[in-house]
Amino acid sequence: MNKKIRVVSLFSGIGGFEEGLKGAKLKHKVVFASEIDEHAKKSYIANFNGKYLNGDIKKIDEKDIPEHELLLAGFPCQAFSIAGRQKGFEDIRGTLFFDVARILQEKKPKYILLENVKNLISHDGSKTIRVILNILNEIGYTVDFTIINSAESGVPQNRDRTYICGVYLGDSEKYRADKRSVKVDALKQELNKTEYKGFNFFDKVVFNNKQTYIEDILETEVDSNYFLNSELVETFVKNTVIEETVEREDKIIKLFDLPRNIHNDLERQRRVYSIKGISPTVLARSDSTKIYVNVNGKNRIRKITPAENFYIQGFSKKFVKNIIDIGMSVTQMYKQSGNAVSPPVISGILKTLYKEYIGNDKIY
Repeated sequence: MNKKIRVVSLFSGIGGFEEGLKGAKLKHKVVFASEIDEHAKKSYIANFNGKYLNGDIKKIDEKDIPEHELLLAGFPCQAFSIAGRQKGFEDIRGTLFFDVARILQEKKPKYILLENVKNLISHDGSKTIRVILNILNEIGYTVDFTIINSAESGVPQNRDRTYICGVYLGDSEKYRADKRSVKVDALKQELNKTEYKGFNFFDKVVFNNKQTYIEDILETEVDSNYFLNSELVETFVKNTVIEETVEREDKIIKLFDLPRNIHNDLERQRRVYSIKGISPTVLARSDSTKIYVNVNGKNRIRKITPAENFYIQGFSKKFVKNIIDIGMSVTQMYKQSGNAVSPPVISGILKTLYKEYIGNDKIY
């Protein structure tokens, strides 16, 4: 059969998961999406069908969620109030993971893919991730989890994120060593000593994308507002010998720190990077990565533009143009790109999920 897999997207943001689905070339239909931020919703609609886009998931009954086979969610990390013995759903009531769990409990889609910050693994002494994993097990999911750096998928950014994949009533096995993360591996080895239901999925996820670097995604025409135009900065650059790297390297290459008396900001805001490397993690704010560039034979320092922030995440030029064309503000574009998932990472994970599991269901 040539059936489309039905997808539910929670905490959808601007549609990073949906863009990842497109990149994976999975035959799919998003039957429900949810996002609370009005600006993010506008950007989502600029690129996807807004017909299935809903508001605050807390206000939607789980029984009203359409039937689906794949649930995607980049839920925010929150502390759980864990007192004494773990009480499953009682531990997470009032948190945003509760909204994911209640939908899974009601609808039981066959496959789930969740994304969160790297710190989820160690958050609250690893109690948070343990509660999440235990609840997924209780609902019926066999689960794997790891930390993937977006640079692994070829994008020019150092961005570690936690990913959790689950298969409903899937076969359980002991975890093999996790080669991506020492912390993840230690937790997996602990879980191996219990009745926990896990499976080995993420060690099969391999990205074959070409590695890109900051210089590959730079815009040719950049407004002067993005340059550090002060006389002090220009004099510093002119009178300082800066050793630039010639070779491209898939790592962050910091060239120098601007002196505090020249650019009086936090230390992080005074770091200047080579375009021959990859960017530090892009954040949801306007003080973006600063780079050292040559413009018409003159060495200068500038910020990464909002569009470039999206490109660093792996979004396409068409996707970004659609957001610019609706008049989205610079501040919101920085926020949206920093909060998004990296679509090439999602594509790689979903391609593997299809190859190893979904495709074997015969109906897809």
